[in-house]
Amino acid sequence: MADDDRQRGSIAIFALWGVALIFMLIAPVAFATRGELQIARNALAETRARLAAEAGTQLGLLRLLRRPDSGSVAFDGTPQPWQQGSTRVAIAIADEAGKIDLNVAPLELLAGLFEAVGANHQAAGLIACNILDWRGDSGADCPEPGGAHAGKRFVAPEQLAELPGVDEPLYDRVADDVTVATGASAIDPRVAPRTVLLAIPGATPSLVDSFLESRAMWRDLGADDSSLIPSAAAPYVMASPGRDYTVTALAVTADGARYRADLQVRL
Repeated sequence: MADDDRQRGSIAIFALWGVALIFMLIAPVAFATRGELQIARNALAETRARLAAEAGTQLGLLRLLRRPDSGSVAFDGTPQPWQQGSTRVAIAIADEAGKIDLNVAPLELLAGLFEAVGANHQAAGLIACNILDWRGDSGADCPEPGGAHAGKRFVAPEQLAELPGVDEPLYDRVADDVTVATGASAIDPRVAPRTVLLAIPGATPSLVDSFLESRAMWRDLGADDSSLIPSAAAPYVMASPGRDYTVTALAVTADGARYRADLQVRL
């Protein structure tokens, strides 16, 4: 009996070691399989978000092309919700005339923009001078450039990030407020976002917020809101030609995947 017990005990130990060995062989495979499945799920979610965002830009373009001839619709970048299955999409149409053109905007507007997003007064002025220096322009309040500059155009807003003093976080804060499309030194306050309005010399947060509230009210009434613009802002404002727009669609899937698509349109 004792020999039988010892034999059964040895068999049990071997069996346990066998199970442990099998588990050690299977565990990495199972772990790798779970990892591959998660990668596949992430890729599927990202694809779903990308396709929904791209569809959102096309829907935004359709809305833009169907705008009434009266010009009563102002495209100020306010997002409008749209649902594609379980994916939520925010579609925004922004008139480029509400943004600051890096190629022609005056020093005051440029400096005001960077100050509006948190740069101190001196740093904002130096960045604005660097923009003028890139363009080959000069400003009365700017230091003399270190050498001769023939000047060149900004061909894309992303080039702003190449200038001294503009790091990635600062660029991200102004990216949606600058353009190279309008060729105008002024902005249209009827479609400009809050940050751009704060860039106008003499603007204060309370004045801008009051203007935005009145602008929305007059728009709801279908009335002309041009009388809301103070005369002191006249050198920095214009009426939009209704020519250049950016359609932005931000898609978020049910499992948290995000994708942003932008479409720039000239009509």
